[in-house]
Amino acid sequence: MKINYTLILISCLTLAACNSGQKRMEQGDYDTAVYQAVKRLQQKPQNEKAEKVLRQAYTLAVNEHTNVIVYQDKTNNPFKYDVMVSEYEKIAMLNNAIRRYPMYKDLVELTDVTDELIMVRDGAASAHRKEGVRLLNSGNKQRAREAFIQFIKANEYVARTVTEEELDNAQNAGTVNVIIQFANSRNFFRDYNSDAVFGAVRNNFKGTRYRFMRVVEPGELSFPADEIVQIEMEDAHIGGVDFTKNSFELKKEKVYVGEAKTDSGEVVKVYGTVTANYIEYTKTINSSAQLMIQRLDGVTCAVINRQVFPSSFCWTEMWGTFRGDERALTPAQLDFAKRSEPNPPGNEWLFSQTTAPLVARSGDYLRNEYSYLR
Repeated sequence: MKINYTLILISCLTLAACNSGQKRMEQGDYDTAVYQAVKRLQQKPQNEKAEKVLRQAYTLAVNEHTNVIVYQDKTNNPFKYDVMVSEYEKIAMLNNAIRRYPMYKDLVELTDVTDELIMVRDGAASAHRKEGVRLLNSGNKQRAREAFIQFIKANEYVARTVTEEELDNAQNAGTVNVIIQFANSRNFFRDYNSDAVFGAVRNNFKGTRYRFMRVVEPGELSFPADEIVQIEMEDAHIGGVDFTKNSFELKKEKVYVGEAKTDSGEVVKVYGTVTANYIEYTKTINSSAQLMIQRLDGVTCAVINRQVFPSSFCWTEMWGTFRGDERALTPAQLDFAKRSEPNPPGNEWLFSQTTAPLVARSGDYLRNEYSYLR
């Protein structure tokens, strides 16, 4: 007898789905039980077990959410409406899921929570706006940033509960104004274009778009800045040219060197050993730099944090030459020996290569320092 394994598999899945919904309900996970029952009924309408689970689980779920709402409503928690909104929304989500099963009206009478949702959303919006006003009136920048978040939450519950002007006021009150200052600790840094380094760091940092941070130039504000970022090139050194030479004696055996006649007059090829003196030259210039960054309180000039970033760069070039028979060299050695002696780069180029990593590292450091102002 031929067995229809497909039908057996479908039957097993149906049974598992029903059992799963029943199990979820027995475990007290009424919402999941409702969703699984609806899914089962969409696949197999008028499934008696799924219909039974749907009826029972929905009633239990609504009662559970209602009990939480009633309890919260009796508390003095100013943010109780947040919880109440969440519970009413869960009931609304259950209703929407059940409506996707066309024959649900014969099984379940849905609890409409539309008006209740409007009411508790108004309550939540009002509570967050009130808390935002309280925080903003404290005159503290951290509290102003918290007030801004409260205003945003208020508008998430009910649009335009807080005006754009009020949001802007909270953002401005919580914004930290930062001035960047640059300095060189030694006069010889004037030999290098340190201004390019400072300019790159400034532009990198000023391009950071944090909601509660404003990077300003010295003299731009009519009042003291909240913080000062001091950046100083503490060290920069371009070394001299180091020159090294390595010599190798090369030889290669069984190399064709010509022809010769034997005593019998026969012409034969002659093989022998060829040699060469192969020389490799290396030019190296080591350079280093060190950048210091510190955050200062704009009023007291107390150091908030300080970090030193070192950097180094090594310029190296190699070339070669030889004396003797070129056949003693490998193809790579012969190609290397054809290179010309390079001219060392200028100090300004070496300085730019040495300090390039400092721009990226200092930018990452500053963005991390002020990430709390996102």
